[in-house]
Amino acid sequence: MSIITSARTSGTFSKFYKIKSAGTIGFITAIIAAALSSLPDVISKPIVDPKVSGVNPADPLFVVFIMYMVTGAVFTPITKLQKPKNPVKKSSYLVLMIYGAASACSTLAFSYGLKETSASNASVLANSEIVFTVLIGMIIYKEYLAKREIFPFVLIAAGAIFLPIASDAYEHKLEFTKFVFGDVMVLISGFIYCLCTFIAKHAGNVNTTKVVQVMSLSGAGMCLVAMLFTGTKFNMSLSDMSLLSVVGVSGIGGSVLFFVLAVRMIGAVRTILVYSSSTAFGIVYSGAYLLEAINPFTVSSIIVVAFGLYRLRYKLAA
Repeated sequence: MSIITSARTSGTFSKFYKIKSAGTIGFITAIIAAALSSLPDVISKPIVDPKVSGVNPADPLFVVFIMYMVTGAVFTPITKLQKPKNPVKKSSYLVLMIYGAASACSTLAFSYGLKETSASNASVLANSEIVFTVLIGMIIYKEYLAKREIFPFVLIAAGAIFLPIASDAYEHKLEFTKFVFGDVMVLISGFIYCLCTFIAKHAGNVNTTKVVQVMSLSGAGMCLVAMLFTGTKFNMSLSDMSLLSVVGVSGIGGSVLFFVLAVRMIGAVRTILVYSSSTAFGIVYSGAYLLEAINPFTVSSIIVVAFGLYRLRYKLAA
């Protein structure tokens, strides 16, 4: 009898350990995705905004095309090295193509918004995807937040949205009119990216690198068609193109790779909550790369978000 009891206890602890490990790994994966996703938001700012670089800016449509095209080209040989366990269904390809087009639209809207507003402000407003994701997740997918996750969610929302907005109001003395168009475009970007989160769930058990490859090439294809239709000039310096290539592979390909893994491990709602830490990364990158001022509100935001993420990690692992 004791042997049976011991075996059952061992099995229970084994299941608990697997759940705890999956939650922790999912949390770390989402954090990495957030850190990488903030790179294009900041690095591309001088390329699309003449006020920062002092030279003729590149069209955001061409910027997005370069990043997605290079990412797809890099992940294509990687995908061929990995043999899929099961053949990819046509329906999965269709979902991934829609995902790619939506993702490119989100990045494009963000790029146009970034052209009109500061990188730190754009990083703040991008967290509107938290609200959209939680609402859609609860209404359509029934992914309700557990009671123990409400407090970490409030902390993350306060640190990633409300405090940075207060920072923006303080810095610009409540003059939001100059940033209306940019802010609206970033908000639209957040909504579209929120939809991408749930679209990715319908791709089935497709290899993650395959997801990135098809998504990137589909997004690049959509941008190319839009460029030909609008007559956008293929004009960019070699140095900027090289920089965007690196940023695209890491910031788009790498972030999507880790993001999809996180969604599969801890769910869409929890992933987007952790992913909201991209605000903190964006603010840090903006200060380091663009030398944008960091005020007490910004520091407070980073601290509150970090504490909220720590609490959420603890709850996910529990």
